[in-house]
Amino acid sequence: MDSNPDVAQFIQSAATHTDETCKLIVLGLEGIGKTTLINEACGTHFNTSDGRSGCSVKENQKGTFRVDGFSRCYELIDMLGINYKNPGEWQKTLHGRSEVHGVIFLLSGINPRESALGELPRIKDYCSNLDIPMLFIYRDGFLNFAPRIRIYADTHEIEVDDEEAMCKIVKTKFLRYQNLQEVKGVIAQTFANAQQLHQLLDPIVICGHVKMLREENENFKMEIKSLEQNHRNIMNEQKKEYDNQISLLNELLVKAVLNVKELKQTIDKISEDNQKQLQELIKVTQSLNSDNEHLRLKNEDLTKQKSALEKTYTDLYEEKDALLIAIREAKIKRQLLEIVKNKLDNEIDNLTRTKDNLEKEKNVLKNKKLRQQQRMRHIGKIC
Repeated sequence: MDSNPDVAQFIQSAATHTDETCKLIVLGLEGIGKTTLINEACGTHFNTSDGRSGCSVKENQKGTFRVDGFSRCYELIDMLGINYKNPGEWQKTLHGRSEVHGVIFLLSGINPRESALGELPRIKDYCSNLDIPMLFIYRDGFLNFAPRIRIYADTHEIEVDDEEAMCKIVKTKFLRYQNLQEVKGVIAQTFANAQQLHQLLDPIVICGHVKMLREENENFKMEIKSLEQNHRNIMNEQKKEYDNQISLLNELLVKAVLNVKELKQTIDKISEDNQKQLQELIKVTQSLNSDNEHLRLKNEDLTKQKSALEKTYTDLYEEKDALLIAIREAKIKRQLLEIVKNKLDNEIDNLTRTKDNLEKEKNVLKNKKLRQQQRMRHIGKIC
């Protein structure tokens, strides 16, 4: 059964793996700053309109940048500015592109009626129908994109005070960014998993195939009826097979019951043997516990003896220290006594020499006295 090639290609493209380079179209009014955004984000030097009016865009006027933490390279493709007096011009521009991953709409924050905000609901619905990821960069009116840039992702709804456009979308929040690095981070995060659409289909083209799809739907219904009949036949065959399987399972169940009975007897015998072994283990454990108690008491006695020996050792060590001190003091006294003895010996020697000298002098005097007495007797005799 044939199917529409555009629809098939659209469905197939949705399942295609993302390319290394993520291509993004930058749309916006004339002079809003699309080229400036590309120059600032990608480091290019394309001519800009400086916010006064649109300027010519060269073919393949684009720039690329990378963001840390993301494996893809992001390519911003510049487009001619959209004249706000011609609503819907963005649809032609967008429909004419192919092989893109998403769309960035750069909007002005000065005058909502002159910033394509009246077209915002149509833009959002169109891109949603085409399954195109979107990001709205809401500019505060500064061409240099500093110090503030507001970013609105397609997951955020926006409230616009524009009764003529009859758009009523609730603004939940806006984020303020201090530099373009944060803006590039939001772009990278928004389109991190965007898939390439090799052909952008207009919803009107898709609606044109509704009749053909209805005919195909009727064919599907006929096939479904045929499949249902086949299903009933298969179910009947499966029921017969099921009954046969049930009979076989019943036979196996009877055998299993017998096996369970034998297994129970075996388990009972094993349990009885285990019970006997358990009783023996209990006796052994009790004996070991008794031995352990004896060992514990003996260990306590040994611990007490050890404590007594340690105390005796400590006392002996203290007595040893006292004896060593007494020995050192005795040695000192002995040395002092040796010194005193040496002094006394010297004095005795001196006294002995003095005594000898005195004895000599005494003998001399005695001899002198004897000679004097002899002389006196001799003189007496003479007289």
